[in-house]
Amino acid sequence: MTMPIFSIITVCYNEAAHIRETLDSIVGQTYHDYELIVVDGGSTDGTKDIIEQYSEKITWWCSERDKGIYNAMNKGVGHAIGDYVIFMNGGDKFHDKDALSTIHNAGLDADIIEGLAIKKGTLQLIKPHTPNLERTLLTDCLSHQSTFIRRELLVKYPYDENYKIASDWKFWLQVLLYDGHSYKFVDAIVADMDVNGITYTQLELNKKERDLILAEFLPRGFSGPITDILREHHEMKHDKVIEYVMYLKEHSFKSYHLIRKIAKRLVKIARWKKETTI
Repeated sequence: MTMPIFSIITVCYNEAAHIRETLDSIVGQTYHDYELIVVDGGSTDGTKDIIEQYSEKITWWCSERDKGIYNAMNKGVGHAIGDYVIFMNGGDKFHDKDALSTIHNAGLDADIIEGLAIKKGTLQLIKPHTPNLERTLLTDCLSHQSTFIRRELLVKYPYDENYKIASDWKFWLQVLLYDGHSYKFVDAIVADMDVNGITYTQLELNKKERDLILAEFLPRGFSGPITDILREHHEMKHDKVIEYVMYLKEHSFKSYHLIRKIAKRLVKIARWKKETTI
């Protein structure tokens, strides 16, 4: 059995008004070396009937109750066999028919490959790209609709189903900051995103879960202060940063390891900025 390059996973629930648009953007791609997996959460609004119309082009699909979006995403990964996974959920869509081809032609030479995403119906970027990945990840998240993830990473680090909204952020911290897996940016619009999802409507829950996730990586009582220091690293005195890092070295090797990696990359970015301004 030939393994496809891309596994496209679509998670949906009661998306009858939008699922056809999502699926059409997938099956209309000019690059065909992909598999399509659809995980429907037991929709009752006719979504299932629409999915069935695409059954010949879907590698695997189900319509059954799940335990939330991350449970559904993990379920999709469990049936995927492609080299890279991208989640294009109900309501989202590929920006154009050449999105997969553009990413493939740019070179599949990193564990995480990120493109751009815009708000559906506009040309407004969800977030502009910045070369400071570490700084971005401390306060923000990569858009899974425009990011291709090497499948082995999702198998090794499945989404934490204890969280309802921020588990993908935990995944990015783990694989990019803590483990240091390779990352590549491709300057091309990959996806048109529906911004009415839970991430954009339940901001307080998002913040609460992110605080809990930071507490997993950092010692009790230190996630807040350390995060503040990292967010404002360019304004803080070096001795204060060193004080916290030394505490981590003594009390939490995992946290120390994480902060050390972030610090090293921030230094590289600072040097790069200095060189480019000379």
